[in-house]
Amino acid sequence: PPPHAGFQLEAIDGSRAVRAPGPGRPMLVVFYLGFGCLHCVEQLQALRPHTGAFTALGIDVLTIGTDDLATMRNAHAALDGPMPFPMLADPSLRAFRDWRCHDDFEDQPLHGTFLVDGDGRVRFQDVSHEPFVAFEWLLGETARLLAFAPDRRN
Repeated sequence: PPPHAGFQLEAIDGSRAVRAPGPGRPMLVVFYLGFGCLHCVEQLQALRPHTGAFTALGIDVLTIGTDDLATMRNAHAALDGPMPFPMLADPSLRAFRDWRCHDDFEDQPLHGTFLVDGDGRVRFQDVSHEPFVAFEWLLGETARLLAFAPDRRN
């Protein structure tokens, strides 16, 4: 499995989130096209009830959106309660490009969902014009995906 690209972004709460490529805690990273995309808001709402189950498996859940912090904060305040995961702002689309969630031909960001193991390797990815919402399925696959050791045959 390939290594993840890392990121250095600001979070909606004003903190700075940095994740260098390489080992760390397993994480589920969801790239979304901002609060102006109805499908993305539906995706975030679909992720919300599964966050605790991913966390119970030792997986950090976080999202990266295209909005700037001010837009993200205003939209987040209008939601029915806060999201249970960090929300990071990437208006420059640098992380989108680094993680290959960007259509260079159309010059547009794409939706992306990535499961990264503790060794910093991408075990699952879905990059598309449509947001990934099968989080219940992914929960079932997570144990299998993270148990596989890439340096030996299982």
